[in-house]
Amino acid sequence: MVWLFMISVEQNNYSIILPDFELYENLEMYSLASAIVEGTFKYFKIERIVKNRGRKPLNLLNMTKLLFFASIDKIESSIVIRNEAISNLFYRVFCNEISPSDRSIREFKSVYNVIYRMILSFTLLVAKKTGISIFDSVSNDGTIKLACNSPFNTIKQKDIHLLIKHYMVEELSKKEIKKLRKSARKFLKNNKYNDDEKIEILFKWYDQLELTGQESLPLHDVDARWMKTKDKGQKYKKLAYNVQICTDNTSKLICGINVVQYPSDHYQIPDLLKQTIENLQSIPKILCADTIYGTISNLLYLKKHGISARIPTRKQSKESIDNLNPNPYHKDHFVFDDENNIYTCPMKQELTPDGVYDAPPEKGGFRKKKIIYSNYTACKNCPSKNKCTSSQHRTITRYTHELSYEVEKIMDTPEGKEDYKQRSCTVESHNGTFKRVYHYDHLQVVGLEKTQGLMFKIAAAYNTIRLLNIVHEKQWDIDEFIEDIKKIAETG
Repeated sequence: MVWLFMISVEQNNYSIILPDFELYENLEMYSLASAIVEGTFKYFKIERIVKNRGRKPLNLLNMTKLLFFASIDKIESSIVIRNEAISNLFYRVFCNEISPSDRSIREFKSVYNVIYRMILSFTLLVAKKTGISIFDSVSNDGTIKLACNSPFNTIKQKDIHLLIKHYMVEELSKKEIKKLRKSARKFLKNNKYNDDEKIEILFKWYDQLELTGQESLPLHDVDARWMKTKDKGQKYKKLAYNVQICTDNTSKLICGINVVQYPSDHYQIPDLLKQTIENLQSIPKILCADTIYGTISNLLYLKKHGISARIPTRKQSKESIDNLNPNPYHKDHFVFDDENNIYTCPMKQELTPDGVYDAPPEKGGFRKKKIIYSNYTACKNCPSKNKCTSSQHRTITRYTHELSYEVEKIMDTPEGKEDYKQRSCTVESHNGTFKRVYHYDHLQVVGLEKTQGLMFKIAAAYNTIRLLNIVHEKQWDIDEFIEDIKKIAETG
């Protein structure tokens, strides 16, 4: 049976006949998205400064709505967005019949991506003001977004050396030119730049390689870096960006999303949390993160801001997923006695501290203490020695610091373990959503700044969809919720 609904959209005096319930849901989605964009513009007082000459530019609010609706519908192609603006009734109604060219859409994308961070922040304000969450507990994780650059379109440091020699010392011989990679030979033959401009470009590339410490530089997207992926069977690094995500454990709304060039997650909490605090306009009380984030600089930042960390040690992480090493003589099966500062081995022998040393310094100059535990006498007479170690005696190394020790103790409590369990079902699910729903690895975006803008837009679109789902789960009236959004935009 097909139901008919007569809907009146007040702002444009449209009457829309909707043939089924699916279209009614679409109306709810676009109404909510429209209210959030309008609320963002009003709350943050966003205006476009227009010069009184030349052709009048496209309306900023309507263009933002158009691209935001497209992001909600997982559309990034400028041509498809242009066609939707003409043919999609909802787009026409809520965007006031705006009909930009695909070129205008591309230009808008490259300039106004910062607005989507404001939309992301406003969705969090709406969630807080309407009682969806108080954002006192968050989780963070990192994922990889592939760059728009072929792994073969790169240049190595030795190629740059030869090209600098060619332009500043003496021309390369045919034999030396043959040694160049294809991309370097292509640059050599490029007549778009004169010699002075090419020298300037080459020194910029050289500085980039020196700064990153990587072996080669991508030429199409110079901001991208070689990173390891978690794909099964993947042996080689890929050109990519590191996307750091912070998520609320209660509502699953994205609180912050930061794109960085560093291949490692070790030191990413300060920048991500700084953005999260700005977006939330408040400081969370608890942060859940994976073992790799347990560096001293991260823990120091969290302590400074009064945030309690839920970051397990490697062994605690394995225990939480029941993944201890099956070898009975592995370190996982040595029991640490905190009170007496000793390890007990599987054969019930005690290993005591043999020496305390400074561990290699971390970023910022922070050092953990490296403690080595052993029991030479017990190992000498142990019947299982050959199964346990190939050395004369077994040693266990433990790295510790007063800050990491505090977190380790919290993670040993039932409350700490329960808090950490929330992480896997919140932030980690977003990684799959970005890859398999938004297909962000295949989007043609070049450069760190544009990639960051893209992730703000995707996160804001995700939060809007999530808000609508929460409204349905709580059985709230969508019209009343939209009215609340308007009041929040007016009063803050």
